[in-house]
Amino acid sequence: MNKLSIHRPSKRKNFTHEALGYYLAGLVDADGHISTIGHIVISFNIRDIRDAYRLRSDIGYGKIRKVKDKNAINLIISNQNGVKYFAKLIHNKLKHPDKIKQYNSRLYHQLKLVEDPTSLDTTINWNSFWFSGFCDGDGYLRLYILKRPHRERHEVRILCQIDQKDDLLLKQIKKHFGGYIGYRKELNTFYYSTVSFKGMYRILKYFDQYSPYYNHLYLRYTILRKAYILVQKREHLTEKGIKKLFAFKQTLKDMI
Repeated sequence: MNKLSIHRPSKRKNFTHEALGYYLAGLVDADGHISTIGHIVISFNIRDIRDAYRLRSDIGYGKIRKVKDKNAINLIISNQNGVKYFAKLIHNKLKHPDKIKQYNSRLYHQLKLVEDPTSLDTTINWNSFWFSGFCDGDGYLRLYILKRPHRERHEVRILCQIDQKDDLLLKQIKKHFGGYIGYRKELNTFYYSTVSFKGMYRILKYFDQYSPYYNHLYLRYTILRKAYILVQKREHLTEKGIKKLFAFKQTLKDMI
């Protein structure tokens, strides 16, 4: 089992414009879009409303709107100065072809709000905060503790899963971290998933360097990191260790 340092890196307090741009590009690629009238729209689960307000504060523009009949809210940037600023931050950082097309057709060709089109390159930059933003938008981290009837010990699984309407970016994520891509026929959606400790080691190492900036994913990452280290030290084989894991699991459940 690959070993993480027991000393978790301190949470980054501030982003550079470059780092924030990659994070926002990942967020847009995951769960955002540029509307036909040139507004930037990023969706959040209602539970993450504090993160939405913090993002609005960091950008300096935007309005928070409840989505009718859904447990969700949207951060909408409609002010032209705000759209131009946001567009500058994510310029050449978007990776989903649909979002790249929206940027170039709506902000560049149609409205002329930006000086240059964004890059058509869809290759993920792993030395950036892009995946952190992408996972923040469409991913979740969970902990499972299973008790098999024929086994004396509990089985611990740490999960990272990301849902998307297509598998274009998920294929790159699988290639980088390992894992599995599945398809839900009834919903016509794809998902990336890994429960292997090798895959989770790579993901947690990534977050150690490019930690989630907003609270919801960051807290889940820190809890799963503690769970990984507990298993790493084989403390899950003790009653005390299992109790800690169940406490971690309950904390994660309470966050949903």
